[in-house]
Amino acid sequence: MIASAQKLQNSANNLVSLGGGKVTVSDYAASSSDLSSTEASKVDISKEALKQLTSKAEFTANAKVIVVADATIGTILDIKS
Repeated sequence: MIASAQKLQNSANNLVSLGGGKVTVSDYAASSSDLSSTEASKVDISKEALKQLTSKAEFTANAKVIVVADATIGTILDIKS
């Protein structure tokens, strides 16, 4: 869970660093590749968004595993006592 949260934080930091806190798209962009990245930082917005979605899914899956494990241990303790 910590690794997933760290990936999400790193991706968010990359996006914020694009434009000094602002994510903007130039009005005179000629191609779709110009829309997904900036020349100055070379951060690809679409890749960062995908990283965020993946990290969020990993975090959610890990949280569900912990909830199920907790419920299983609770059931085992109830049966044993």
